[in-house]
Amino acid sequence: MDENKLENLLLRLTRSAIWAEEPSTEGFPLSEEEWYRLHFMAVKQTVHGIIYHVVCQLPEALLPPGALLLQWMKEAQLIEQDYLNQVRTLGWLTSRIESESSLTPIILKGLPLATLYPTPSLRYSGDIDVFYGSLARCLQANKLVEGWGIPVMGGGSENEYSYMLGHVEVEHHGHMILSHVPILRQRLMAWTEHHFSQPGATRKVDVEGMTVSALAPRLDLVQLSSHSLKHILNVGIGLRQLCDITLFVNHYHEDLRQPGMREMLSRFGVRRWTDICLTYCVTYLGLPEDRLPYPLKASRKRVESMHREVMRTGNFGHYDERNLRRPESGAASKAFTARRILRNAARYLTVSPLEAVSSIIDLTMIRLWELTNKTTK
Repeated sequence: MDENKLENLLLRLTRSAIWAEEPSTEGFPLSEEEWYRLHFMAVKQTVHGIIYHVVCQLPEALLPPGALLLQWMKEAQLIEQDYLNQVRTLGWLTSRIESESSLTPIILKGLPLATLYPTPSLRYSGDIDVFYGSLARCLQANKLVEGWGIPVMGGGSENEYSYMLGHVEVEHHGHMILSHVPILRQRLMAWTEHHFSQPGATRKVDVEGMTVSALAPRLDLVQLSSHSLKHILNVGIGLRQLCDITLFVNHYHEDLRQPGMREMLSRFGVRRWTDICLTYCVTYLGLPEDRLPYPLKASRKRVESMHREVMRTGNFGHYDERNLRRPESGAASKAFTARRILRNAARYLTVSPLEAVSSIIDLTMIRLWELTNKTTK
């Protein structure tokens, strides 16, 4: 089985889906084994919902086997059901928060990004991420939710809190973005606090006829880029996260071309990483170069290496076959995780040196804390 052929087909189907184009028949037909492998690749990258309609547009003679097509249809229906459930939950949450307090929920990632897809309901989404402009407002929102009789879990150094509304997980974020670099973390927190006291920090987005608040495009690009860097230094990112960035930059290209965009990304320590991401979006996902916010500087070899890692790890590293060798528990499991983070940090050391080195230091400090706690018990 030619894995490169199937990867190229997956990319072509993904491009057709996000740009609402008819699929090319180049590379078809596929054997039954190839179809099942291609479907697995799509699930691994969480684009199986996104490309479902495109697959169905293929000529009848080129369609997947009947059993697989039926399975795919059921998966797409489940994604749509989850999407509609999230929309209803978001509507209930925002209306209740706003009616019982002066807080304004700002929705990160997720549903606002889904609106950029030709079929929003087929974009797979895990939870609802909410930011309130500051840590103090986040804690206020937590108390409000707990007052409804709903337990809120989490906290820690990242100040991320989660709870369940029915079958939907909601996360309250105390910070718009986080940095592993202590000095930068403090500066960014102060900068964010100041910025959100000024007008123009948010935008309005229509989600299924419901108006919600999201970050202003320039801030949102910083948040999307920082979020993806955090994950690639830890577990990895998948194709869907890059589709999100592709469609976001394409849609908001005029807002992102305002003076100071590169400087803002540099302030947050993600400019080099953003250059790599956007170069990936142009090279593999068809983002038009005339939609870029500024001229990019990224090594082609670096982007190709990133692509190999994306295809290998899948969505947040959940499908990385290297993790099959991970011990189930204990010190060996922690050592396995440490080696993975060290490997990822080394790969992106020249891209974001402070973040890469600080992520290793954070890992070391956590491990020392665990060992100290263990010995004092």
